[in-house]
Amino acid sequence: MDKDPKDAITVQLGDITPFHYILYRVQSHKLWTFPRHRHEKVFEFYYLFEGELTHHFDSEDLMMKEGDLLSIREEDFHSLSGRKVDFFNLIIPVSHWEAVLGTLHLEELFSSFLSNGRIAVHMTGDQNIRILEDLEQLFLYQKTEYGDILLNRFFLNIAAELLGPPDKGEQKHLPLWMKSLILEVEGRMDEALTVADLSRMSDKSAEHLSRSFRRFLGITPSSWLNSLKMERAALMLEHSNKAVLDIALSLGFDNLGYFYRLFRERYGVPPAAYRKESPVFQGFQGS
Repeated sequence: MDKDPKDAITVQLGDITPFHYILYRVQSHKLWTFPRHRHEKVFEFYYLFEGELTHHFDSEDLMMKEGDLLSIREEDFHSLSGRKVDFFNLIIPVSHWEAVLGTLHLEELFSSFLSNGRIAVHMTGDQNIRILEDLEQLFLYQKTEYGDILLNRFFLNIAAELLGPPDKGEQKHLPLWMKSLILEVEGRMDEALTVADLSRMSDKSAEHLSRSFRRFLGITPSSWLNSLKMERAALMLEHSNKAVLDIALSLGFDNLGYFYRLFRERYGVPPAAYRKESPVFQGFQGS
């Protein structure tokens, strides 16, 4: 399609420099539209928190749904339309985007999520909450040096969300709700979670939870949770000077004898002996 002379270049490099980004937030409870346009020497990200937003490119229409993150290339001409939307539009210089990819070693990761030359990913659940919090901070501190630092943290956080924690072999074929539950539990080990909490977090009955854990992991929810707690206990014994009693209590063990028995079954030695094997144990003793 030939370019219409009325097509606007809405943001140019000079609108951003000397800082590294500008960020817009659009919230509308009715039909919202924006005319056909492009940007010059800048790279865009759209993140849709609520509603549906359609980008009308010359060659296709692309609809974003809640949780979608989409990049727009410098050469893209597009108009937008949506209803009941809440989205962020992050705009950064192309030169800075390329520097981010190189400096933070993210080029290979982000390129794996390209679709028609645009980064297109979908975030779910807690991922959306974390991304929204990051964007709200970027919005508040834009056009400041602090904001520019937050921008790099934002892209690292996006990379972390895309990668996720290392995939354990036994988790590859789990139902999606179990994978989500495991990720949530692993991120909330400081809350002394119980099996009842697992049922509530997954919105599954105790019976369904037990059947699923036995079927897919070969153990009970209680055994799985205790195993995870032992891993966390070992981590704190090796990398902190927190007292054994405090570690046990923080993981929800009111019975110290039961905690000792589980730990010995897992690691072959009591917690104190395990700690003494740590190369930094003597340093903690002297602190």
